[in-house]
Amino acid sequence: MAFGALIPAAGLSSRMGRFKPLLPLGGSTFLDQLLHTMRAAGVGPVVIVIGWHAEEIEAHLAGQPEVFLVHNPDYARTQMFDSIRQGLPLLQGRCSRFLVAPADVPLPLPDTLRRLLEHPAPFARPIYGGRRGHPAALDAHLIEPLLAAPPSLSLKTALARAGVLPADLPVEDEAVLLDTDTPEDYGLLLSYLARREHTARPLWPQLRLQLWGEQPLFDEEMVRFLELVEACGSMQHACKGMHISYTTAWRRIAAAERTLGFALLERESGGAQGGGSRLTEEGRTLLHRCSAMQRELQACCDRIFEKHFSDYTLPVQD
Repeated sequence: MAFGALIPAAGLSSRMGRFKPLLPLGGSTFLDQLLHTMRAAGVGPVVIVIGWHAEEIEAHLAGQPEVFLVHNPDYARTQMFDSIRQGLPLLQGRCSRFLVAPADVPLPLPDTLRRLLEHPAPFARPIYGGRRGHPAALDAHLIEPLLAAPPSLSLKTALARAGVLPADLPVEDEAVLLDTDTPEDYGLLLSYLARREHTARPLWPQLRLQLWGEQPLFDEEMVRFLELVEACGSMQHACKGMHISYTTAWRRIAAAERTLGFALLERESGGAQGGGSRLTEEGRTLLHRCSAMQRELQACCDRIFEKHFSDYTLPVQD
């Protein structure tokens, strides 16, 4: 039976500041690189669990053979294992063994994937330089116990509760460790790819938008925070996704509201469904304007950068 794969790509990319699965990489994107490598390793079908920026991924991957998309509607409130559980049913009966490959670890080698899939252990993971990395390879018979596990667990903990411990596979593939969470990580990933392919390292622009009143009023962090509140209906979940405290978030919201002269958020009291927060109509309109401006600025920035720096690279590293 075929080898399959599951790619969790529903997360918020909160520390990166840009949506990681579709970030440029080697002339394509993170997802494209990962899918290309999987095909080279003989992997298919591939299930991708989407959430944040779901419509962009759907449009980007339209027509891809043996790629199945599953939407996690509660992506802003849940952890990666919940997304994994939502994608597992589509692999049942379609493969004998499968990879769990996070979208932000996009450059493992095809040979690494093949060796993981051919490993005799029910649960295998790569190890490079004494450090454990991604992706993991699992036998298909583990799908049932994973679906029965609480979604609040991690994949490793859920497998341990089922009595399945990981087997480490030593590999000569540094990319299994290159988890891209921040702009700094992204820069390291680009440099690594240039070294691996013996090409010059690229430059890339990092655009930062900030709107002022009497003081800094709106920046990318504020826009992203309000987008998360809009998506999940909760300031607490938005704070968790942004890795900021509730007090810090309210302080920034209150300062912006004083300058703007209207409320950005309104809180809903508890009741049977619990409390939450949502954007006011004025807040939603302002957010949509800022988001549209961000997209247009990024597109302009990319065009201007291409005009002035398309032939400019950093030296090849040994």
